[in-house]
Amino acid sequence: MTDLLKSEWIKLRTVRVNYVLTIIAAAIPIVVVTLVAALSSRVQQTADDFAGGVTATLVLTALLLGVVGALNLTSEFSHGTIRVTFAAVPQRRNVLLAKAIVSLLATMVLATIIELVSFCIGAGILSGRGADIALRPSDKAAMASAVLLAGMLSVLGYGIGLLIRNSPATIAVLILWPLLLENLVRAVLSAAGVSNQTPWLPYQSAITMLNPSTDSGDPSRLHGALYLGTIVVVLVAVGIFVNERRDA
Repeated sequence: MTDLLKSEWIKLRTVRVNYVLTIIAAAIPIVVVTLVAALSSRVQQTADDFAGGVTATLVLTALLLGVVGALNLTSEFSHGTIRVTFAAVPQRRNVLLAKAIVSLLATMVLATIIELVSFCIGAGILSGRGADIALRPSDKAAMASAVLLAGMLSVLGYGIGLLIRNSPATIAVLILWPLLLENLVRAVLSAAGVSNQTPWLPYQSAITMLNPSTDSGDPSRLHGALYLGTIVVVLVAVGIFVNERRDA
């Protein structure tokens, strides 16, 4: 398994599109947080909710890193290189698990670095403008949840890719899930008389983990993590099961 992990890490870091997506994923929160900290007219108010601002910018970063996780698998199926890997390692389950582990760990490390860099730059600017910044326990929990969300979305993209095995289709599903599908489900639940639809929506439930303070009607961080996490685990398990029985 160690050799497989090393192999998958080499594959992940030698694909050019992964670098491009990672740079974009890192640039968005860093640029936004820097501009907000430098241009805000309400310096102390911005500082008081600074952790919330940082985690809010990490949502798009997490989604882009999810695309990287999806491409880490689907690009091999698209180019047929997965056949060489399966020929070298007949135990397909080990190969697929190694890919998932590498995607998860790489994404969470990247998300942590991006988040810390964004926070430090923004905090430095706000402190230079005379604001006081203090991290509350809820702020730390929200920032940790942002890293967890990035990891889950990476493996979610990977799980969808296991079933679809096509890069454009997998990316479309991964992006349309939060932007379209869950909004359609929300509309249906609202029409059915469900007053609070968020707890029924896995992606939206997970997003509430990033709020430093949640409203009483929002699902808890544990609910959001377990709901989306369970779906991710099921998708990956089903995907591995299917791919052990399908032609490469």
